[in-house]
Amino acid sequence: MEWTMRDANPVDASAAAALRTALDCTEPFAALLVRRGIRTAAQAEAFLNPAAQPLPSPSMLFETERAARRIRKAIAERKRICIYGDYDVDGVCATTIMYRTLATLGADVSYYIPLRAGEGYGLHKNSVRELAESGVQMLITVDNGISAHAEIELGKQLGMEIIVTDHHRCHETLPGAAAVVCASRPGQPEGIASLCGGSVAMLLAMQLGRPAEEFLAIAALATVADVMPLTGFNRTIVARGIQLVAKEPGLMALLEAAGAADRPIDEVTLGFLLAPRLNAAGRMGDARRAVELLIAGDDAARRHFAAELEAANAARKAEEQRIFTDAERQVDPTAQHRMLVLCGEDWNPGVIGIVASRIVERYGCPAMLFTRLGGELVGSGRSVPKVDLFGLLSNHASFFTRFGGHAGAAGAAMQPDRFEACRKALLGELAERFPRGLVRPPIEYEDTLALSDCTAKLCTELERLAPFGEGNREPLFRLIGTMSNLTAMGRDGAHLSALLEMPHEKVRLVGFRFGPRAAEWSALKKVETLCNLRKNVFRGSVSVNAYLFALRTACPETVRTVARALLRGGEDGTELRMRIASTARPREEEMRRIFLRLRGRLQNGARLDELYEEELITLLILREAGIVDDADETFYERTVCGKKDITNGRLYSMLYR
Repeated sequence: MEWTMRDANPVDASAAAALRTALDCTEPFAALLVRRGIRTAAQAEAFLNPAAQPLPSPSMLFETERAARRIRKAIAERKRICIYGDYDVDGVCATTIMYRTLATLGADVSYYIPLRAGEGYGLHKNSVRELAESGVQMLITVDNGISAHAEIELGKQLGMEIIVTDHHRCHETLPGAAAVVCASRPGQPEGIASLCGGSVAMLLAMQLGRPAEEFLAIAALATVADVMPLTGFNRTIVARGIQLVAKEPGLMALLEAAGAADRPIDEVTLGFLLAPRLNAAGRMGDARRAVELLIAGDDAARRHFAAELEAANAARKAEEQRIFTDAERQVDPTAQHRMLVLCGEDWNPGVIGIVASRIVERYGCPAMLFTRLGGELVGSGRSVPKVDLFGLLSNHASFFTRFGGHAGAAGAAMQPDRFEACRKALLGELAERFPRGLVRPPIEYEDTLALSDCTAKLCTELERLAPFGEGNREPLFRLIGTMSNLTAMGRDGAHLSALLEMPHEKVRLVGFRFGPRAAEWSALKKVETLCNLRKNVFRGSVSVNAYLFALRTACPETVRTVARALLRGGEDGTELRMRIASTARPREEEMRRIFLRLRGRLQNGARLDELYEEELITLLILREAGIVDDADETFYERTVCGKKDITNGRLYSMLYR
């Protein structure tokens, strides 16, 4: 995978110098701020202190005041109100916020969340009928409803007043509800469209007179869990909400059940400890357990529901791995994939979305996984930046009984006999749009630093960029040096430790989950790495750790660029001859030794960006001779009958004769 600098344009030296003086910061940090469009001390203060920035006003959302007026009238008339939520974290949080708000205001309120495995996302006609028959007079959707035109019309016919609150993408026409409060409606102020369902519910609660502090922790959790961009209003919501998590007894009960109640609380706590456990309620059964945890009024009830969610999360992990293993059996690892549309008879519909994310990460293309549920196939998909998944499904809407979502994630349902035709149609469109296949987006890094730049002061400055997440990733830096003292560490050697050195400078390199690469990387000397920089405090001593994200040999990038062009058919080898070093042109016998050394890696794929220069040249020549295949910049060994003469190929001749 290619590496590219986040912004390769020269930094405005005068702006960086002014920031360095005003903030008393390091040169790399000042340059980082300028690259992000921050040029003045006032702009820096606003970005580096998000908790001090104002929250969005409820009036920024269209029809918030109308919705609040209707709700107050319904409460005054003692109408039965039902909150209709969703089973993911955002839906659970939005349901909690709206339920607690109306209960505090004295409403006759209940809530309803459809079963993921039984009903699926959004409003359903059967559910609408049942709620109307039970006496519900006002239905308020949270985190859903913007696409439920027919279901809302049915509810109105059955005598219910309906208010929609949502953030998913609007269709061309809005549903005919009494009020439609949706973050994605065109024409609203900048920053509103990126709000999640929980934040939309919080703004409506504020319009109803409740202070934001009551719900900021829950809205922050919803924002992180729904992978919303952590910029603008979302950055402020999350920064403020993190400070209030300790005041949410339900969330603290969940952290206690996870054995993490005494750890510092940050965006990682929200995204990797709390969110998966709340999500597990709906994925492995009934999401109401998560809502009950957050609205429970006593510690005993909270401990009970927290224990249930902890157990559900453990079961979810096991089921996820089973489905992932099963799904991978359907994938040809050597093929070039534009999209993977897979189906399993016994896959848990609550887990297939997570597995789809893992498939996307592994193969670099959109993935939709379907499983049988009753008489239908239900599916969940995830995508890559170049493919708008909701738009793709919209182009083939006739295949589905229902679908919804956004660019990065979507869900759908269809009749089983439509699956194969649908799969072919989706793949066919992508084949037309991307005739040369999907190229994985490059890994973006912030800057190339000297090891002497990696100081504790810089690490302290980088901490001020948090909260990190979508739209505000923790900065990656490119570090180059000689690697030594490489050892596997941790349980079963799961991680690795090494020193990255240059003359008179060294930094400790820590690679979580890279332990299995230790033996392979032990022969490497000069390497390029992409790392996050963080302080390490041990017994009062402060040092800097570079946490490894990616590593490759220090092969010239120009060589890699030409090699990529060669793989895509855009280069004949002339440029490669000019670019490679004379020492990187191994002769036939040396190529044989390199091939034998790489053989184990070739079984699972040897990635272009992790190869020595002479390894890359060898595999390009073996590819031309038909001894290896390539897919998505990864080389695989082919099954070959008989001997192959690699010296007769065009590339070999061009490089050596």
